[in-house]
Amino acid sequence: MPTALNGEEWMAVLERLATALPPSGPPVTLCLIGSAACLFGGMPGRASAELPIWRPASDYDLLELRTAAEKAGLLFDPKTVLEPDTPYLQLIEPGLTQLGPFEPVLMERVGRLHLYRPPVENLVAAKLIRAEPKDLGDIRFLISRHRPDEQRVRHIVQGFERVAREKASENLAYLSLLET
Repeated sequence: MPTALNGEEWMAVLERLATALPPSGPPVTLCLIGSAACLFGGMPGRASAELPIWRPASDYDLLELRTAAEKAGLLFDPKTVLEPDTPYLQLIEPGLTQLGPFEPVLMERVGRLHLYRPPVENLVAAKLIRAEPKDLGDIRFLISRHRPDEQRVRHIVQGFERVAREKASENLAYLSLLET
């Protein structure tokens, strides 16, 4: 299992990634999902070896991003074996992961690298699909930090594909428990 990085460590890696990009060209826009909002929001003890990128809301040149990631010491979108001690960027397409429609929220600009995330309501709704202990911890942190609109979360869940909608709907009860 690759080494998990906290938010500060990931930001240092992303600064290396930004430096590895050619100095001119259009912005490299990455929409980070999963643990990113918790990592960069300062959640104590939260770490991850993966930085998932929501491909539909991102805009980049594949070759340019892959080359910069490798220069920064990252694996880029590994499909099979992970290397120990090497964090990685993972491209995520809709499928098992559901987020619902959203307008990305800017987190940070680092040179040409522009980092976005979905609104917190979309992240909470997505984490309700799996609702594993780590997901519930993330939801608790996001609720405490951002006070998401519970009705908006419910609306997003209703727009998910059937299987994801059923799983997330079953787990909506966690929302009121986690707010305390």
